[in-house]
Amino acid sequence: MKTDIGQLDDMKLYEFSENGESCKILCPATPRYWYNYLWNENGYCAQVSQMGHGRSYYLNEKADMCMINNNDARYLYLRDDKSGDCFHIGSGPMNTEAEEFCCEHAISYSKISSVHDGIAGSWRLFVPRQGFNEIWTVTLENRSKRTRALSMFSAVTFDLEGFSYPRYYEMYRCLETSFDSSLNGIYCASAHPFAPHKRYNAYLASSEPVFAWDGDLAKFCGETGSITKTDGSSYALFQRPKIVTEGLDCTCSDAALFILGGVLQHKFTLQPGERKTIQMVFGVSESLEEAVDTSKYYADQRRVEEVFQATKCHYEEKYSALKVQTPDDKVNAIMNEWLKKQMECCIVGKKGVRDNLQIAVGMLNYRQEKAKEEILECLCHQFRDGHGVLTWYPYDDTRYSDQPFWIIWAVCELVKETGDLSILDQRISWQDGGDATILEHLHAAAERLLEDKGRNGLIRIFFADWNDALNVTTDPEAESVMLSHQCCLALQELGVLSRQIGDEQYAQRMQKEYEILRTRINETAWDGDWYMRALSKEENIGSQKSQGSHIYLNAQTWAVLGDVVDEEKIPKLIKSVDSMEHDFGFPLNLPPYPAYSPHVGRMSGMLPGLFENGGVYCHATGFKILMDCKLKRGSAALRTLKKIMPDSEKNPSSQSGAEPYVFTNCYATHPKYYGRSYWSWTTGTSSWAMMGLYEGILGIKRDYEGLRIDPAFPSEWKQAQVKRHFRDADYEIFIENPEQIENGALQILADGVPVAGNLLPDYRDGKCHKIQVIINSRNL
Repeated sequence: MKTDIGQLDDMKLYEFSENGESCKILCPATPRYWYNYLWNENGYCAQVSQMGHGRSYYLNEKADMCMINNNDARYLYLRDDKSGDCFHIGSGPMNTEAEEFCCEHAISYSKISSVHDGIAGSWRLFVPRQGFNEIWTVTLENRSKRTRALSMFSAVTFDLEGFSYPRYYEMYRCLETSFDSSLNGIYCASAHPFAPHKRYNAYLASSEPVFAWDGDLAKFCGETGSITKTDGSSYALFQRPKIVTEGLDCTCSDAALFILGGVLQHKFTLQPGERKTIQMVFGVSESLEEAVDTSKYYADQRRVEEVFQATKCHYEEKYSALKVQTPDDKVNAIMNEWLKKQMECCIVGKKGVRDNLQIAVGMLNYRQEKAKEEILECLCHQFRDGHGVLTWYPYDDTRYSDQPFWIIWAVCELVKETGDLSILDQRISWQDGGDATILEHLHAAAERLLEDKGRNGLIRIFFADWNDALNVTTDPEAESVMLSHQCCLALQELGVLSRQIGDEQYAQRMQKEYEILRTRINETAWDGDWYMRALSKEENIGSQKSQGSHIYLNAQTWAVLGDVVDEEKIPKLIKSVDSMEHDFGFPLNLPPYPAYSPHVGRMSGMLPGLFENGGVYCHATGFKILMDCKLKRGSAALRTLKKIMPDSEKNPSSQSGAEPYVFTNCYATHPKYYGRSYWSWTTGTSSWAMMGLYEGILGIKRDYEGLRIDPAFPSEWKQAQVKRHFRDADYEIFIENPEQIENGALQILADGVPVAGNLLPDYRDGKCHKIQVIINSRNL
């Protein structure tokens, strides 16, 4: 069975494979480019659109970037040398027609195929598990009844930028291209004196004899096929390259300085029914010799297939630790494969304390060692006074106030996942020199938050908190209500952890600080029906009396998650949150600011309904899912999740433009951009969707003593099944909801033995255990 849910003007846009591991795009004219990302642990990444183009880059362990190509230039052109007919396996960039078009974006590869005038072509791209390159497998088949003489042109640009250097040391001043017969391709060598590593050389090579080439893209694209930039450099235009469209052959040019690239021309004569396959390698290297060795290694078609199959198996194994089966096929397709891939994509090239910690905690559900690695790396970028950098690539130590919270939260979750308290004794360096134990890092983070209290006893916001665009520029002492809620959660978590290691005195101190802060929030930030977002001497933000915007979502959701709101206030808070509901999710604030206010900062300078200014920020809607689950509103949580899932019922991909297999950062409510998405793939929404489903709705929660089962199960579902790896054991968890109730008593059996309470046995025995959870209305 296949899920057919993409429609555009009555034309099916895509379909998922039965197991959800691939999405077949059936029309090249998607609302915008639909990308796949392919990468390996060595730091090589290729972005691939349904046309095949996209950026390729390498990021080393120190986060030094090498952007290999500019303007996403990665193209294949085909030409019938007898008729002069030019076309692509896809349809771009020349926008030629393609029959039987299909782009299969899969977890481990992308493959584009089509037929044009009797020539069937396929172009498969993947990134091997090891190495610094991508592999293209191009297959051409003559389905016509006549002999065909074809030229194939593979074209890329060489940029090799991405690092800081002194003024006037632009990379293009240090590059040159040349064809090398041993490589059987074009090599772009860099002589940059400030390059942070040696892999600022790139190449494009082929397994088949090259008829001609061009390292000078001005020769390939023609006299009018480039644009000059303000600094005197140029870049190529690939829509109508002169060599291809005028029936010419490449000029065998080399180049230095401007418009550098690699174009390889192959000529083939295919008899009726004949097929030809070519292997190509595009990547970076430390030397020409390394590039030659890599090219020769992948010139063997059998070896390429072996590496390709090993890559597929690697992804299957990597994502096998967590599987779900629900009554919703779309939830299964997205959550089992694509969500995990998207989360990992978020940390490929993104190096931020707050961002990476949120992704890492989501990853604890299925890839614990990688999550641990990310969490510990983030701690290295915490200062001795407890705060952290915003990002370490590119480096930005602007004083955001929320980094200490994420540090405490993430480390506590890591210890719960592993059950290993000795982690706290591991020594980790500080950003500003020296080192300390992880426990000392946590204490420093807590002290930072407590010392950052302002005039009302809440945590000061400084430049910004989680909301980068909320900048209270008129009051340096302004306090963040959202962060104060989060601090309440951090203080509680640190108190529980302290008791685990026998430090009762510190635990009692954390409890006291939590009670003080909770009281001050409720005394100063409650506005009658909801919590304000920030407190300021100029004007409180997110109040019924505030200018421009009155209610903020995050100040409500984290009041629940941080155990701030009391029983008396909960009904009013829930009513206020529910009043914000939109077809696409929940706007960050309402109403949007109509005009810029320096008191609010950047978010008010955006058009109403865009991004943080009243747009549906999916990341924040993810917080709301966990809020619903904590309040045992399972149906509301599921409804909210499905609103922000890709290709939702009320906002299909044909309207939003976003890929139907990954979450996006936000949806606009502005009438001139209504429902549309800005970007997808690299958004923390993915991690909160993961936590929302597995930890919230399904209620499979890590704890110091083991896994707890505490679902907020939707009444719409009768059952669900989850496979979860935890502490060297596999748990196959079957949740049954025969009465279809939203909140009920739990009956739990572990391997057929009744469990008292909701804590599962901590087996740690390398075996698989059957867990049965029955939700019923008894004992309510």
